[in-house]
Amino acid sequence: MQPAFVERLDAWELGEQAGMAIPPVMIYGDDVTHILTEEGIANLLLCRSDEEREQAVRGVAGYTPVGMARDRRMVENLRDRGVIRRADDIGVDKRLATRDLLAARTMKDLVRASGGLYNPPKRFRNW
Repeated sequence: MQPAFVERLDAWELGEQAGMAIPPVMIYGDDVTHILTEEGIANLLLCRSDEEREQAVRGVAGYTPVGMARDRRMVENLRDRGVIRRADDIGVDKRLATRDLLAARTMKDLVRASGGLYNPPKRFRNW
């Protein structure tokens, strides 16, 4: 299995080869508010700088090249502030926090996982 986190999206190379001004990415980094992985949750809305956003992502990227390049002290500071929350921080048994249980693959999966509490904008609905 390939790492889910990479330093550079393939879309950058595709965009450069096609002469695009920006890479063809559907969701841009500034639009991402939370990242949920089996390592924890990064609440990017609480970050005070781009550097904190980067370290919050690295802090939940696990044992991938991205995660291994984290600044341990900064990640611990982000955890202390509640930007990064681990399973045990929110009372979840870490043995149950697997990708199969936590990762949603589609917007419909997110709605289903929320029990209908999440109602995405119509532009994100394709069902």
